Amino acid sequence: MLKGKNELIYQIQVNDLEIKFAELGYKEAVCNTALNILYSSNNKEAQLISNLGHTPFKLNGITFQSVEAFWQGLKFNDDASRFEVANLYGKAAKNVGKGVEYEDFIHYNGLKIRVGSHEHWALMATACEEKFDQNSEAQTALLETGIRPLYHKPRQDSKTIPGPIMSGIWMDIRSRLRRENNLQSQVLTNLI
Repeated sequence: MLKGKNELIYQIQVNDLEIKFAELGYKEAVCNTALNILYSSNNKEAQLISNLGHTPFKLNGITFQSVEAFWQGLKFNDDASRFEVANLYGKAAKNVGKGVEYEDFIHYNGLKIRVGSHEHWALMATACEEKFDQNSEAQTALLETGIRPLYHKPRQDSKTIPGPIMSGIWMDIRSRLRRENNLQSQVLTNLI
């Protein structure tokens, strides 16, 4: 998305007898405006962070084209269907699971996991960790959000992993990546 100069934030900085007019950056980043993570967003970072984004990663020997492919694949009990779903991203990945209802439990890697439980959410967290660790474009997009609050509010929220849980996963991963990369929050100095 192209941004204009009227979306920039400036600050007058005073240091001894010198006065400077400093450009701090774009309003949403400087003011830490919350960002809704949706694949349909005009924001490129939000699209890549989204579970529907085309961000290939490998998990347990399977290459997934998106986190959504992993998540929707869990609805299917047979490996052949899961492998087929693994190749999808975007709306194709989301739509493959429409009309396929979760049973009370899923079976994954020899485990029986209750749908909508913390263990089920942990599978999502693992898939997201792998995505952001293995896909540099997705990792850069996540880190580009700085310390902005992220939220996930689609038209219809998931019954199995609500938006606040999903956004918490993204922000936890971002915090870890910021620590690992020694990224500090920008602190404004020399204020009047």
